[in-house]
Amino acid sequence: MKQFLLTTLVGLGTWGWGSAQSESPVTREGGYWVRTIQGNLDTSASDRLRVDTVGNVMLHGEPVEQGRYTLTLRVRAGDARSAATEMDQISVKTGAEGGWTYLKVGPPWAGRANLTLTVTAPKALRQVKVLTAGGKVQASDWNGELQARTAGGEIVVDHIGGPANVETGGGTIQVGSVTGSFKGASGGGSIRVQNAGSAVQVETLGGEILVHQAAGPVQASTGGGNIRIEHAGSTVVARTAGGLIQVQEADGPVTAESSGGAIQVNSAHGVRCESAGGAIRLRNVAGAVRAFASSGNILAELGGASGFANSVLSTNAGDITVFIPSNLALTIEATNESGGSGRIVSDFAQIRARSAPVPGAPVAAEGALNGGGPVLRVNVMGGTIYLREAK
Repeated sequence: MKQFLLTTLVGLGTWGWGSAQSESPVTREGGYWVRTIQGNLDTSASDRLRVDTVGNVMLHGEPVEQGRYTLTLRVRAGDARSAATEMDQISVKTGAEGGWTYLKVGPPWAGRANLTLTVTAPKALRQVKVLTAGGKVQASDWNGELQARTAGGEIVVDHIGGPANVETGGGTIQVGSVTGSFKGASGGGSIRVQNAGSAVQVETLGGEILVHQAAGPVQASTGGGNIRIEHAGSTVVARTAGGLIQVQEADGPVTAESSGGAIQVNSAHGVRCESAGGAIRLRNVAGAVRAFASSGNILAELGGASGFANSVLSTNAGDITVFIPSNLALTIEATNESGGSGRIVSDFAQIRARSAPVPGAPVAAEGALNGGGPVLRVNVMGGTIYLREAK
């Protein structure tokens, strides 16, 4: 993952206080002194909005012509005067430059203050960009593109009409609906995507990944956690340094790599799996199927009679079980290198294991089903090969 760097706005040209800005008196709420600042946000000259703030930020699109903002400041202090002195160091400025409407809350680090910024603006904006020096980001109901960055905090987005690109230095990412593509990265948190209308690319240094529905290809990578892809409209590439990978359904080939967990693929046209420390289970797979396990069993249920291609199944420590449809045309080359204890068990009369030529030599079995076809190579060490007829 690229190192996260929070961009600081510079050279913003002419800045001014937002029109109709109001500031409430300081009041006591529990252990905090509180003040709110409200103002209008003129978006008439631009269809792009950029927000640079500190703390939590909530952005919401509505069918309005102009925007509004509310900044809530919370400070722990001995009295109202001390709280007001600290709050006076924080400013809200708006401006316009280069086709963007800007809203800036400063300074970048606001001492002990706890800030929450709420922004409402026209949902028809073509582009919305938000950056915060640290806090939660919530954004919803925008017709166009969304970009969101936080140095550390949760990101929640929903009902985005265009593509979305979000990044947090350390927090979870939750996505409801994004019509376009989605790209998300976290320095240490889970990522959950409910529905994306195009490609999904997600990466976290530590946490689980769940993608419920993606109309395009999916790329998912985690430094330590499970990955589950329920449906991808194209290819899937999934990698984890320590966890389970599950792909329920993919309309294209699946590549899955786990350094410390099992791999399960329930439907795909083309599979390449590598597991360094777990079992591999493949169901309803067609095309080229390549599965390699350093230590673990492999179970593969081959798909229908068409679309199968040359394939390899191999494990260094475990059993391999293959379920083969009776009408599938293929050629099998099976080898068990487990020494004198190695076995190949076959339901097919055309495929029978040959006795080892010398004690301890590999056991092999070859044969053609339904006249032969693409080659399926099966190889084990320290286990048994089972060639079963699918019922």
